[in-house]
This record gives sequence, C-alpha cells and structure tokens, in this order.
Amino acid sequence: MLSDLATSIGAFAAYFGVALALTVTFVFIYMQTTPHKEFALIRDGNGAAALGLAGAVLGFVLPLALVISVSHAISEALIWGAIALIVQVAGHWLARLLFPKLNADIAAGKYAAAIVQAAFAIVLGLLQAACWTP
Repeated sequence: MLSDLATSIGAFAAYFGVALALTVTFVFIYMQTTPHKEFALIRDGNGAAALGLAGAVLGFVLPLALVISVSHAISEALIWGAIALIVQVAGHWLARLLFPKLNADIAAGKYAAAIVQAAFAIVLGLLQAACWTP
C-alpha cells in the first residue's frame, strides 16, 4: 500500500512538473506573440490585459488537463501540450486577423477586446479537449 502511494505521488509530481513547465513555456511564448507587455500592463492595473492573458492560459490548460488525465505516458502529455500551445498561438493570430485592433484595444484597457481574446482561447481549448480521445 505504501509503495502504491509512493508510486502515485511520484507520478503526480512528474505530471504536475510537466504541466507547470508547459504552462510557463506557453505564457512565455504567448507573450512573445503579442506586441504589448501583459505583465507590465497588469502591474499598472489594466484589467483587460489580465482578462486576456487569463483566458489564454485557461484555453491552454483546459486541453492539457484533459490530456494528462487520459495519457499513459508523460511523453504523450508533452506532445499534446505542444500541440495545444501551437493551436492557442494560431488562435490568437486568427483573432488578431479578424480584429486588427485587438492588441491595441487590450493595451488601452478595453474589456470588449479582452473578452474576445479570452473567448477565442477558451473555445479553442474546449474544442481541443473534446477532440482528444485516449
């Protein structure tokens, strides 16, 4: 029983570590794709920037959480996490094509733009999660 617990804790730690590393990587890469500086805007009280970034992170973490729950190996989680990252960045670019002032509006604190960005990301995350099967 204790060996099962130790094995479970080890698996938890490994998957949690991979999930955190993927999420940090996503945030770093995502912030490189936007012309505004999310952290600086958030520190200055820009709620639209916070909402947009939170939506993007949720959109990434939703499919990642599902894939971790059904994967049989950390390598699967890494591969699908990388795919989720690509889909989210592509979704952000699509949103920018459809709404050319999206980033400028978020930097200006306009919540409508942040809601659009967050919705794009969350919808893409939910769709990815629904499409992945074990």
